[in-house]
Amino acid sequence: MTQSQLETKPMMTEEFARHLASGLKMDTSEIYTQVLNLRDRIWDYVSAELAFTEDLGCADIHQFNDLTGNPLGKMRTFTGKGNNPVDWVIHSNIGLPENTFTNIHLTFWMKDNTDIPHLGLAFGTLPEAFYYADLMPRYELVTHPNYVEKYYAAVNQMALDHQKALYQDGVKPFHAAMPFIRSSISPCAICGVGPLAFFQQHAQEQIMAMVKYWVGLVKQASPDSSAEACAERRQRDYQQRKNIVYLDPANPIAERLVGKEAADRLVRILAGEERNGEPYSQI
Repeated sequence: MTQSQLETKPMMTEEFARHLASGLKMDTSEIYTQVLNLRDRIWDYVSAELAFTEDLGCADIHQFNDLTGNPLGKMRTFTGKGNNPVDWVIHSNIGLPENTFTNIHLTFWMKDNTDIPHLGLAFGTLPEAFYYADLMPRYELVTHPNYVEKYYAAVNQMALDHQKALYQDGVKPFHAAMPFIRSSISPCAICGVGPLAFFQQHAQEQIMAMVKYWVGLVKQASPDSSAEACAERRQRDYQQRKNIVYLDPANPIAERLVGKEAADRLVRILAGEERNGEPYSQI
């Protein structure tokens, strides 16, 4: 499926769309520093536990500018090294906190030789602290209850506790405008948009706990020898990754900041379609 064949378009939440339309700029540097710090702390932990090789296909945009030439973001990509079953890692950020919007990614897409969930992490300023951490499933969960039990039971209570904290503190849960985006989030995701104090008290350590749980799964992974199962996962992974990346509600903002050509390239890199190593393409 190409981007032009997608029947829906990226759509941001009503509140943030209204904020952008107003032209109002807020300095979100304090929040940005804290959420970026968590992203970097997670990367330091994961890269110390698992081996990676940097893919230099995007070396020319390790740092990139906006249309006026001002520094705007960073992009780095990695692949699993040796027996590490991680296929593609996105380590990126875009936006200037002085102008409200920022979007920070750290995503780990798995190879097809394991059924361990992908790990998706995103942070930013919308303009409050935005955070998302999820074990992205490799199968349709409602038809694979054993898979749910295998990987999600261990983090279920933490997800329930987080939902309870959101309710008790009157913080708005993350509720994407697009039904597609909502459908992509597992039942045990830790995500929300709220005050920095709530993020610090009820989200950052829970997210780190989820990351440590996922790293434990990866370190204990045994390769799947079934060629049929691997092929099925590979096809689904490709479609899942491409759809999520091409329909990201932040894409129109990126296009506004860096232009369509550069924004399209960033999307291709996020999807793993532009890299030095062999592209992870549909079979």
